[in-house]
Amino acid sequence: MNKYSKTAVGVAGAGGYAGRELLRWLARHPRATVAAAVGSDGTPEAMAAAQPDFVFLATPPEVSKAWVDGLRAAGSPARVVDLSGAYRFDPVAVYGWPERNAAAIAAAALVSNPGCYATAANLALGPLIESGAIAAEEIICDAKSGASGAGKGLRADLQFCELEGNCKAYHVYQHRHAPEIARHAGVDEATFAFTPHLLPTGRGILATLYVRPTGGEAAMAAAYERAYAHAAFVRLHGGDLPEMSATAHTNFCDLGWKLRPDGKQAVIVSCLDNLVKGAAGQAIQNFNLMAGFAETAGLA
Repeated sequence: MNKYSKTAVGVAGAGGYAGRELLRWLARHPRATVAAAVGSDGTPEAMAAAQPDFVFLATPPEVSKAWVDGLRAAGSPARVVDLSGAYRFDPVAVYGWPERNAAAIAAAALVSNPGCYATAANLALGPLIESGAIAAEEIICDAKSGASGAGKGLRADLQFCELEGNCKAYHVYQHRHAPEIARHAGVDEATFAFTPHLLPTGRGILATLYVRPTGGEAAMAAAYERAYAHAAFVRLHGGDLPEMSATAHTNFCDLGWKLRPDGKQAVIVSCLDNLVKGAAGQAIQNFNLMAGFAETAGLA
């Protein structure tokens, strides 16, 4: 492949929020061209006939599984990036955390894109737990998301009159991203408290995490600097806590942290756009690694 050629990609679930976001970003990608984009009425057989080299699945988990099987049955050699939760605990797929799993992602046939809340929490917690800079136990994550994180399906609780001027917690102790965070960031799931909230805004995530440091502020800063020294899309703010608006419509995750004066507790703030770094942008970041392109291609 020469440096001017383009790689054919397909998008299933193109009518949803994440699917539409994928199409917007792919339209500006210098090395990708969309060979097929289908909504809920599309089929794996029709996608295979378009002969894409890669397929993005912005579909519900049960639909993603059917699509992966259908593409294989249709003889498609396309490599797949799945944005649903279908394969986040399945060893058949590589977990698409680019800042940690880049080498495995590059060689993968199937990549499972992390969830939006999980991305915000994993990036904040993973390096600290791995280095021992914080305890893995008794972590609290209070996270707030824009309404697009709930998907495009018609629901009474997502209507304007229910959202406007409101903020509410939901799925306390039972949100699907809590086990995902525990598995991939190394959090002690038995003592992990994850409380998501729905904000009256379209997009964005702000996660506030409460942790117990084991070595002080210097150890936390050093762990982040080691982990993200070469990360294209993680910005470290130190004690200057980030805000959700700074990451809107970008593929960045912004991290900031402060320690309590006695050093026994720290607050970490992690911000990202749930439709970009939390979904479509990270999927393209994974695609870039799989295709051998610059990780920032189409995203910078």
